[in-house]
Amino acid sequence: MKKTLIFAVAFFVLLSFANLCLHAKEVTFRWFGQGCFLIETSQNVRIITDPMAMGAYKIPEDIVPDIVTVSHEHFDHNQVDAVSGKPTVLRGLTSGGADFAAIDKKVKDIRVYTVPSYHDKSQGSQRGKNAIFVFEFDGIKVAHLGDLGDALAPASVQKIGEVDIVMIPVGGTYTIFGKEADHVISQLNPKLIVFPMHFKTDSASFLPYTGDDYTSDKQNVKKVDGNTFKLDLDKTGDSLTYVVLNYK
Repeated sequence: MKKTLIFAVAFFVLLSFANLCLHAKEVTFRWFGQGCFLIETSQNVRIITDPMAMGAYKIPEDIVPDIVTVSHEHFDHNQVDAVSGKPTVLRGLTSGGADFAAIDKKVKDIRVYTVPSYHDKSQGSQRGKNAIFVFEFDGIKVAHLGDLGDALAPASVQKIGEVDIVMIPVGGTYTIFGKEADHVISQLNPKLIVFPMHFKTDSASFLPYTGDDYTSDKQNVKKVDGNTFKLDLDKTGDSLTYVVLNYK
């Protein structure tokens, strides 16, 4: 009788643990360089942002996304041919980058919409327009800022709304950096994570600032040796974390 009771308790504990793992809500982020991320939802829907093939920056062929987004039509952000499979491709700009595309649609379990912004401080007259992509899934909101070159207009902040995670360029020269990026973060006030992107590495040595340069004065910085970060949505914490990924 005692052995039977012990077995029953052990079986119940094992079953409960298996059930907990089965229903765990985990989102995976992988960075491949510049503005290119793989976002994988808890339902295994895959998004590739700003695909590129530049030097050592490559998207593995075995990754087959459901959605590909392009913030603007520069060569290091629009290499859709570098992506495997036949995903839904959403381009934030039309007419070769001349006009904004008004995107607001549902793809599988993800709502995707765009917000207009600019690649420079002169309303796009130097480097053109830039589309911010916002993704809603798993009860969170993620904003990918593309090659943002200036602070956000109040209307853009309002359209983006409350966000949990922001992917922000910090490398300078072609985008915002340093205090400019800090200002944008203060405008959006994300709840969970800031992912610096589009910064100097050995494969993007033309940019002046690294991810470490940007986070050197920040608290709650997590530097990851590899290119992958997993977020357990049941254990998100109470403070904003800056996560610096390695593209390798």
